[in-house]
Amino acid sequence: MLAQLEGGTIRLTELHRFTGYQTRLADGPALDVSALLRGIDAGLEAAAAAGGVDSIGADGWGVDFVLLDERGMLLDQPRTHRHPRGQHGLAALTASELERIAESTGIQLLPIVSLFHLCDWAKTHPELARKAARFLMIADLVALHLSGVAACEWTLARTSGLLSAKTGGWDRAMLAFTGLPEQAFGPLVAPGTVLGQLSPALQSRTELSAARVVAVAAHDTASAALCLAPAEDEAFLVCGSWILVGAEIADGSMPLDAQQQGFGLEGGVEGRGLLVRSLQGMHLLRGLRDAWARRTGTEPSFPDIAEAADRANPAAPAINPSDPLFVDAVDMIEALRAHCPKLNHDDLGELARAVYVGLAAEVTISLDRLEELTGRPIRRIRLGGGGADDPVLCRTIANASGREVLAGPVEASAMGNAMAQFTALGAFASMRAAQARGSAGCDIRSYPPSTFRPTAEPSMPYEKGFS
Repeated sequence: MLAQLEGGTIRLTELHRFTGYQTRLADGPALDVSALLRGIDAGLEAAAAAGGVDSIGADGWGVDFVLLDERGMLLDQPRTHRHPRGQHGLAALTASELERIAESTGIQLLPIVSLFHLCDWAKTHPELARKAARFLMIADLVALHLSGVAACEWTLARTSGLLSAKTGGWDRAMLAFTGLPEQAFGPLVAPGTVLGQLSPALQSRTELSAARVVAVAAHDTASAALCLAPAEDEAFLVCGSWILVGAEIADGSMPLDAQQQGFGLEGGVEGRGLLVRSLQGMHLLRGLRDAWARRTGTEPSFPDIAEAADRANPAAPAINPSDPLFVDAVDMIEALRAHCPKLNHDDLGELARAVYVGLAAEVTISLDRLEELTGRPIRRIRLGGGGADDPVLCRTIANASGREVLAGPVEASAMGNAMAQFTALGAFASMRAAQARGSAGCDIRSYPPSTFRPTAEPSMPYEKGFS
């Protein structure tokens, strides 16, 4: 994404979009790092063709990581957070150990958390674990590729389950759980830190002149929250592969009973706390699209799926997205069939509607709990990410929750990324100044709730999420 500042307002232009970096090995879902970095380099070439840039910053999804040896080479091909090793690592810990982890770090106790993946990986790869010289999250790896500087950005590291909620630094007791050398966990940097210049090799390869590489709020949720800037009576909702429901906690403290209610405390810019609950998200619709295409030979577009859901039988059952069946479903239609046999599995609209209503019900439960935890009413929802481009999802959430949905921008994470970069370059005096002015030109659509309420209830009560 190219971000340009015009009259105090940030304008985004897409330069390059790519896929192919997610793959599947015999033991589960993994990442193709070479494909990811090739896509990044193609984006840099597009930036050079567009006239060049003053800075570059990478944000990305949380919890996924790589381990490098002393030469900077991958110790093992990285698996994704949906890999079963996370569940194995979590299950191997005692109740008292999990209680200690939750209290020390403030995280949600979910199998996607890096700590649980590391625990299992180190047990099954003890010789490789001893060789680990650097732990990096995925966006940190991209920043290393860009600048040659290996550092862990703070908001991203907060998703790992390895940072102390009290000090904000690495928690040595949590590092001991991983089975990795403590020195593998390098320096933490705050959003807005200038790491250095684009490496000479990339300057030559992409014909892009020297630009500063900035550590932004590298967790995409933190970047999106910066952009969405929810007010006191608003929550933010980041709708991508996952749906993140949350509120900003100015003093960074964890409300009582938050973890018991399924929430965790993550990091935002300027040390702010983000009280967040992670829900299954739009990957369910993507999986449905892919499964439908394999069965019929025709791939429906996402607008096609949304339109079919809008026309579907309103009395048909809904799903509960927290069913573990949906975590890494190879065939989403078969997962839906196993979860809810009453669904008409030959009707795309009925299947999609079951997902939409289930997602909206989960969001509503989370918003109600968030009100209780923060002690303040939530009257509106600031919704960013790909879901902001889906009017059926936005209307369904508004109707289910009884709250107005303000949808946009779709590229909320990219906008928050740009805000951090422009602040680091001195164009804004602070992150709050960037929030106040930077997204002024964004297209925001309002979806007020109607008197309609979905009649279907989720078919299975997974109150605590898929863990």
